[in-house]
Amino acid sequence: MEEPDEAVIDNAVLDLSGEAAEEHATDVASPFFGRKKPAAVLKHALLDKYVVPFASKVGKYAPDGRVVYLDGYAGPGRYEDGTPGSPALIFESAAAIAGFRKLDCYFIEKNRKNYQSLSSLVAEAREQGISAHALQGRVEKHLDHVLEAAEGSPLFAFLDPFGLGITFEALTQRIFGSRRPGGQPTEVLLNFNANAVRRIGGLLTSTKEIPGKPATLKAMDDACGGDWWQQEFLDSANNPEAVDRITDGFAKRVGQAVGAGSWTVDVRNRADLQVAYHLVHFSRHKDGLWLFGEAASLAQVEWRRACIPPASPDMLFNAEDTFEEEEETRRLGWVKTIRANLEALLRTHGSFIVGDHQGEVLAGVLGEAREKHVRAAIKELHKEGKTTCTGVGDVRKLRVTGPR
Repeated sequence: MEEPDEAVIDNAVLDLSGEAAEEHATDVASPFFGRKKPAAVLKHALLDKYVVPFASKVGKYAPDGRVVYLDGYAGPGRYEDGTPGSPALIFESAAAIAGFRKLDCYFIEKNRKNYQSLSSLVAEAREQGISAHALQGRVEKHLDHVLEAAEGSPLFAFLDPFGLGITFEALTQRIFGSRRPGGQPTEVLLNFNANAVRRIGGLLTSTKEIPGKPATLKAMDDACGGDWWQQEFLDSANNPEAVDRITDGFAKRVGQAVGAGSWTVDVRNRADLQVAYHLVHFSRHKDGLWLFGEAASLAQVEWRRACIPPASPDMLFNAEDTFEEEEETRRLGWVKTIRANLEALLRTHGSFIVGDHQGEVLAGVLGEAREKHVRAAIKELHKEGKTTCTGVGDVRKLRVTGPR
C-alpha cells in the first residue's frame, strides 16, 4: 500500500472518533446539508424507487398492511435550499401508498439542531395522516424500541451515517437476529463508507503517533465484525482495491451471518472520482434482490443525468444534448452482454427460469441493466430462433429454453 497522507490520517481520527467533529459534520448549518450532490441523488433515487415496491409487495400479507421504515441517521429532513432529504422523500412515498399500505416511519437523529428541523417535518407529516416518529439520540439507544414496535410487521432499515455506523453485532444480531428467517421480511440498506476504509486503513501503515489510534481501529473492527479487514487492507495494492476487498468481505460476512443475499452499489459524485461510499442492500428473499436491482438501474440513470455539468457560454456543446444518445449506446451494450449470458446459461442448463439466475443473467451489468434489457435480449434470441421463449410476461418467471 502507498504511504498515506498524514493530514488524511488526522482527519480519520477527527471525523470518525471526535465528538466535536461529529457535531459539526451533522449540523444543519454544515455545507453537508447545503444542497444535494450527485451522490445523494443516487441514494435518494434508490429509496424513491425501492421503498414503494418493497412496501407494496411485503405489506400485502402484513397485519393492516403495515410496514415499518427505520432511518437511523436521518439528518434534518431537508437541505438548506429546500430540496427534500431522505425523510421528506419517504413521506412522499408513504402518502403515495396510503390508500392500501401503512408505512410506519421512525427517524433517529443525534444532533440537536438537526433533530429540531426533523421534528418539525415529522409534525407536518403527522398532520397529513402519515404515521411518523422522531427520536433524538444514537441509533443504538433507540434500536430495541423500534424493533419491538416493528414486531409482526415487515421492516426496512436505512442506515446512512456520516462515518462509521452501527456495529456488525447490532446489524446481524439485533436487527436481523431479532427477526427469524422465514418470518416477516427484513431488509437493510446500509452506507459502508469507503472514505472511512481509506482513512482508517491509513493508520495501519503510518509511523506517526496518533492520539486515539487504538480506539479508531477498534471502532472499525466493531463495524466490520472483527479485525479481518486489516490484513485485507495491507494485502491490497492500492486504496481502490482495499475498498473493494473490504466492502465485499463485509457484505459476504453479513450475508452468511443472517442468511441474506446482497447488492453493492458504488456511489460517486462524478464518474471520474473515487467511490465515496457503497450502499449495501441485504435481503433474505430473491424477490427483494430482484426489485432492488431494478431500483438500482433506474437510480443510476438519474445519477448520470445529475452529473451533467450545467451549460455555460464557454462550452462548445451542451452535454445534455447527447445524454439520450449515450444512454442508447449503453442500452445496446447491456443487451449484448445479457444475450451472451443467456446463451451461456442455455449451453449449461438447456432450460432455466430467469429469476433463478439473476446474477448470471446480469453478469457484467449488475446494477446498470434491468428487466427491460433482459426482455430485449430474450426477444432478440427468439427472433433468431435460438429460444422458444418469446420474452412476453413477467421477466423473472420466464423459462428460457433452446429451440425445439
